Amino acid sequence: MPGRHDVRPRRPARAGLKPERAVSLARALSKLGVCSRSEAERWIADGRVRVRGRTCRSPRRRVDPGRDAIIVDGRRVSEGGERVVIALHKPVGLVTTRVDPGGRPTVYDALQGLPRWVFPVGRLDRDSSGLLVFTNDHRLGQQLTSPEAHVPKTYHVRVRGVPDAGAIAALRDGTTLDDGVTTRPAAVRVIGAARGDDAPSCWLEIVLTEGRNRQLRRMGAAVGHEVVELVRVAIGRFRLGALAPGEWRELAPAEVAELSATSAYDGRPIQPGGRT
Repeated sequence: MPGRHDVRPRRPARAGLKPERAVSLARALSKLGVCSRSEAERWIADGRVRVRGRTCRSPRRRVDPGRDAIIVDGRRVSEGGERVVIALHKPVGLVTTRVDPGGRPTVYDALQGLPRWVFPVGRLDRDSSGLLVFTNDHRLGQQLTSPEAHVPKTYHVRVRGVPDAGAIAALRDGTTLDDGVTTRPAAVRVIGAARGDDAPSCWLEIVLTEGRNRQLRRMGAAVGHEVVELVRVAIGRFRLGALAPGEWRELAPAEVAELSATSAYDGRPIQPGGRT
């Protein structure tokens, strides 16, 4: 009977492949900004991808994107390629996905003419609008969406009725949602009364440092004020500005640097921004 300290010999790792960098071939193509993972799986099955000089038809093949020679349609792809970062003013009515099984229009319908594949950094639901960032840089995407980063995101929210001091305090201090989870503290202020409705409503500016599913709508419901409009106006210090609904533009290097800097949140209280 083997001793308690006996271990089975491990299969030697392939030379040059660091275990922490090994990913599936389909994921590697996605991380390199070549295409989406589902598209990569199709390309691999069609024989369009070669690894180390040989055609590979397994999307699960483990590769090191920084070391392995990956060829797509005769062209090598590698880390350090041109980074693309896009700001879109998402209009109401688009879903944040590549393809919708129900045939609904998606955010990619608003991104016609892009030279490279990009993925959305975070989401906005179909009934929400505002700033949505796309990129082919997975490191930037992770920086902006990591739960540990607490990147502040600013929203302008129209709610039914006019919240009293107690409701505002609940939103600021942390609101218990319908699943029992309490939200992180948020910066909240009233920025104006809404016009044109028969019933009274008002606009709030809310700055969140987390991103739970439909969080603002659930927060509004928890304090008795239904959210009827929701616009994201800023991510960190980068603001939506004058970009019209449905329009997008590529960010300049200085703007990308500003957006990247937002991942270094220092934990100090978030201050509301100015209204756009």
